Amino acid sequence: MNGSGFQPETFRFLEELAANNTRDWFEAHKADYQRFVRDPADAVRGRLAETLSRLCGHDLTSKQFRINRDLRFTRDKTPYNTHVRMAFWPQDTAFQGKDAQPPSFFLSVEADHVRTGAGCMRFSKPVLGSFLQTLESDNGEDIGDLITHMTAAGFEMSAPDLAKVPRGFPAGHPRSGLARHKGLAVWRDVSDIGSLQGANGHEAIARVIEPALPFWRWLMTLHAHLT
Repeated sequence: MNGSGFQPETFRFLEELAANNTRDWFEAHKADYQRFVRDPADAVRGRLAETLSRLCGHDLTSKQFRINRDLRFTRDKTPYNTHVRMAFWPQDTAFQGKDAQPPSFFLSVEADHVRTGAGCMRFSKPVLGSFLQTLESDNGEDIGDLITHMTAAGFEMSAPDLAKVPRGFPAGHPRSGLARHKGLAVWRDVSDIGSLQGANGHEAIARVIEPALPFWRWLMTLHAHLT
């Protein structure tokens, strides 16, 4: 099982964890978690990082988020996440501030589907300023066209962060909707989880993400202008 990628047991464990989200149940099934979730996820993350690096032309680093939930600021005290989430970003970029991130790729393995993504969940203040300036200029047409292409390829765009356009941006501008975003990402779900399993599952996941590469590169260009 180790190193073989996600298997049906991976998704079955996540489904059972959602129905039995307690420390006692998890401790009793910890060996299953390591065998069916943690070890395959480690293997997929390494292989997917290599494949995405080859596709995007940048060496990527990656992170897998903890199965334990942060319970400090939530009323929901269930102790474990019922998904496996990863992020991949270029080694030659840096996080700016607490939340701002470089252009990244995302993977979330859920009990009944897999969600892939690309983009920035939150722009740094300088990148946000450059983003708004670009939207207002003629060069902003490029990102509008890319979003249209992503939608046609089955991706959905992240929800806007603001109810109204930020101060100083023309409310009637054709890209005013995009100006309501403090970060920008596109997402694509795969319900056929069987197609992403096995030793070559990382390649299938990369093919799902690949149509978002032009969008990701546009964001990389936006960041490069400020470094």
